[in-house]
Amino acid sequence: MIKQPSDADLERIDAAFNRALAAEASARESVAACRIQADRLLADAEDHARRLVERTDRRLLSVQRIADTSLQHALSDLLDRAAEPLGDGLDASADARLNAAIAALADEMIGAAADSDGALERGAGGPS
Repeated sequence: MIKQPSDADLERIDAAFNRALAAEASARESVAACRIQADRLLADAEDHARRLVERTDRRLLSVQRIADTSLQHALSDLLDRAAEPLGDGLDASADARLNAAIAALADEMIGAAADSDGALERGAGGPS
């Protein structure tokens, strides 16, 4: 014979179910709140990373501009000096080779894709 639960037992069982359901609802709310907080933290981190990348890009561009300006000044000085007569008694062939070498070096320094080796060979001839 199976014992029938008493009214007191049924009330305790109902109370236990109600506590379990309340704990489950509370856990769901906590998980939802954690999800919202995690989304907010992720959005903040992504925003911070984006600002960091933008600031780094601006700084890199500034460094590139400074380097380009410095290189342009140095190149301008070099080309001005190359245009001056040497006066060292170089013959025309040696002077032409020197100017070709300077032009090739300048092209290489500024990243010009000119065929500087070919220019030296075609210019006034290579080393004798």
